[in-house]
Amino acid sequence: MSRFTFQFFSPLLLFFILILDGQITHVLTMLSGGVWTPVSHLFLLFLLYSVLQHRPSYIIILAALLGAIYDSYYLGIYGIATLLFPLIALFVYNIQTTIFTNRWTRLFTLIIIITAFEVCSALITAGFGLSELNFSNFVVYQLAPTLFLNIIFAAALQFPLELFYRLRKGHKRYR
Repeated sequence: MSRFTFQFFSPLLLFFILILDGQITHVLTMLSGGVWTPVSHLFLLFLLYSVLQHRPSYIIILAALLGAIYDSYYLGIYGIATLLFPLIALFVYNIQTTIFTNRWTRLFTLIIIITAFEVCSALITAGFGLSELNFSNFVVYQLAPTLFLNIIFAAALQFPLELFYRLRKGHKRYR
């Protein structure tokens, strides 16, 4: 796929993934009887790889727009994902030479990104009095299942994403 095609296709793909994340999260929460809250973050996984195909300004604006949609659809509070998604995109863009050296660094970077997103979201909502935060319950019932779920997704999708985003051993970013 050409870079021009990625410019057009990425927003649609990322929007679809954003909606899919919500459905996966809802189904898995219902299957656990509401005890565990494993939050799917396929969007962040695809955003990680999308940095390879876009200019920084494009990916940051796209992340902000999709963050506003995420805020309105899932959180009901504007500003959390609208702020965090572009910061994550900027972070990934700035360290992409390190992230794309091998599969392990991508996996560990995804773990760091998801942990940062979940913890920052929880702290922001608690800081503004929108929720109560019991940190030990948060870690056990939301963060741990979320990380487990997303590590499985990252491991399962790593090879297909490498093919889709044309990331090969010979690629200049894969050294």
